[in-house]
Amino acid sequence: MTAATGGADAQAQLARCTSVGTGIRIEGRLHVENLGRIAVGDNVVLRSTPAMSHLVTGPHGDLRIGRGVQVGHGAAIACHESIVIGDAARIGPFAMILDTDFHEAGRHDSAGSTGAILIGAGARLGARVTVLRGSTIGDGAIIEPGSVVKGEVPAGARVAGNPARPVAAHGAAVGPRREIGMEAVLDVVTHTFGLAARPGADTPRDGVAAWDSLGMLNLLLSLEQVFGVSVSAEALSRVTVVGELLPLVEGAEAVPG
Repeated sequence: MTAATGGADAQAQLARCTSVGTGIRIEGRLHVENLGRIAVGDNVVLRSTPAMSHLVTGPHGDLRIGRGVQVGHGAAIACHESIVIGDAARIGPFAMILDTDFHEAGRHDSAGSTGAILIGAGARLGARVTVLRGSTIGDGAIIEPGSVVKGEVPAGARVAGNPARPVAAHGAAVGPRREIGMEAVLDVVTHTFGLAARPGADTPRDGVAAWDSLGMLNLLLSLEQVFGVSVSAEALSRVTVVGELLPLVEGAEAVPG
């Protein structure tokens, strides 16, 4: 596992940023391309291993990352107008936050249509979430793994899907829940971590690259959404192989819905 860096090393990696706070921790090597403005607040965690994360602004881009924000590995944040990420927000692995359409053909300094993005304080974006231009995500909102956000997500809401739509109260997904079984559990793991192929029941947890602390949070949310049960975070932390998830789900308390 790559050691986290802080202090002078973190400051050096963020040298191209316009302003940088204190207490920042970086895991791996981060890609920063700043043609506009990038401001990083205090106590931010930026993960960039095993996949590199990218912070990019165009000539008119204004990217602001609040205090205590955590960004998962493989994330891409591209700003050509304005992106504000509120304090203590969590951005999952391989998330994409883009306030612009693709640049015009042959002109890398041009971004096409843009629209400011606001991600509220304490919002949680799961793995492989995409946030498109012009979107607003309210404080404390939860975006389920793999969702695509276009438009407004109210504060405290929970949304899922492409396009992202509200999830019913108490975490019950809109639509029928899946019957609990090994194949269904393996499907949840595959989707949550964006795996190219379904893992086996005997696949070690350490063999799933994105299964870190933030990945575990995404998995908890996914299991609750798909099966309508509340799995203990402590119990999940003791899982050593993927197949051990099945008895956890089978023995978990159902959430009301």
